[in-house]
Amino acid sequence: MKNFILLIWLAVSFFILAPLSFAAETDMDRLLDLLVEKGVVTKDDAIGFRADLAVKKQEEKETQKEFTVIAGKPIKISGYTQLRYRNDKSANDVFDVRRARFNLQGDITERFDYRMQVESGGTAVTLLDAIVGYKVNPYLKLILGQTLIPFSQENLASNTKLETINRSQIVEAVTGRSANDILGNKNGRDVGIQASGSLLPKADYNLIEYTFGIFNGAGINVSADTNEQKDYAGRLVFHPFKAWSIGSSYYAGSYAASTTSSNIDRDRYGLEFAYAGDTVSFKGEYIKGNDGATNKDGWYLQTGYYFIPKKFQGVFKFDTYDPDIKVNKNEKNVYTLGGNWYFNKWAFLQVNYEFKDEAAKETDNNALIGQLTLQF
Repeated sequence: MKNFILLIWLAVSFFILAPLSFAAETDMDRLLDLLVEKGVVTKDDAIGFRADLAVKKQEEKETQKEFTVIAGKPIKISGYTQLRYRNDKSANDVFDVRRARFNLQGDITERFDYRMQVESGGTAVTLLDAIVGYKVNPYLKLILGQTLIPFSQENLASNTKLETINRSQIVEAVTGRSANDILGNKNGRDVGIQASGSLLPKADYNLIEYTFGIFNGAGINVSADTNEQKDYAGRLVFHPFKAWSIGSSYYAGSYAASTTSSNIDRDRYGLEFAYAGDTVSFKGEYIKGNDGATNKDGWYLQTGYYFIPKKFQGVFKFDTYDPDIKVNKNEKNVYTLGGNWYFNKWAFLQVNYEFKDEAAKETDNNALIGQLTLQF
């Protein structure tokens, strides 16, 4: 009877301790050694238990999706690399490493968390994100630091979630993602404070999402603001159904090239919608803004269809942009036809052909672009 109770104790201990860490494994080894010493189990039985435990741990590793590095606190490490080929008739063909990013994030307490993301390109390392977050309650979170401005659904989309290789012209021109914005290329980011959250929860989604922020208005990695004014940005999104979203964004700011320069208005507003089904998706945005006396606007429509579920997606996008609405015949249209092949959730290949139609001039600058994304 005593041996039977000890065997039951061993079995229960095995199933409780097996999923735990290395310390628990050590306890299991000691327990088995003790039972062998007492003659409760044989050495062969102990070897069998250890083999079963090793098999179980290997199976868990094979199915594990995320791995945590233990430092002072658990840290989640992630990143991605995007390798690109461009065949542009207006320039030389080229292979390049478009992006190589490294991300660290974790929780300090139940309410405080942090994130830091850097990008390595050529000989330079650029700080993209550096934030500390505080969860006030389930409906409100505060973020302080350098991060994406809450304007435009495409600006906020990760590069690994875009269905086309390039963002729309108007998005790049008003969110600090290209030289078409008076700020230049700031990767859509700025330094400031944000409040965000979700309201009216349903079974598996929220009816309303909101974000509001106050920023310097000078872009990333700028140690001081160039004027006394702060910029304000906000985005409100309504989900009438789980797969649908309808939203609007607003940005009010000013820009000064230096502390001695005069301020230039930099205002924007936008409307957006999206549908994300398992097979079919479509989305679009209209955005209008100004950089001082230069008024610009543009919009895009995009649709995607999975010919092979979760594997091969076809994409078509129409993107139009007017860099100065006061100038006639100034529009730039881009038609993108593409295909995305997803090897798995960590790797995918995109191929896009961009047909460009510019009203101001006739230039043969259509482009064939391929991009491979690898994540970890």
